[in-house]
Amino acid sequence: MTVTYQRIKRDIQELAETVALQKQMEDVEKELAKAREEIRELKREVASLSKKMATLGLGGTKVKTHQLIDVIEDIACGLEQPVKVVELRELLINDGRVRSKAENFYSVIVTAMNNSPKFEKISSGVYKYIRPSEQSEI
Repeated sequence: MTVTYQRIKRDIQELAETVALQKQMEDVEKELAKAREEIRELKREVASLSKKMATLGLGGTKVKTHQLIDVIEDIACGLEQPVKVVELRELLINDGRVRSKAENFYSVIVTAMNNSPKFEKISSGVYKYIRPSEQSEI
């Protein structure tokens, strides 16, 4: 078997093309990794903007949200004491200041009242609102 000059030349060219293709593949893989990182950054920015947009109302003005405990206190002030959570829940559902996606809104109300020093638990599902003047005496 004789090796000719033409055969050696062709083998070298094939090897050179393989090396060039491998280099191109590495470059493409690096670009892909950069693009994936940029996409991750863009997703983070979109999530951040989504949170900001959720707090904005019409015309880009910030929507004032009421704290649940503040609304509970406001309603409890006008009710005869002690207050049943079931009654309070119905009033809160009908109140336009409070919106909740919670499946168990009763538990959300009870948790808020338990964490507030302005409410005293009388029995299961029954709380007494302690007015600020009464609170200073305690």
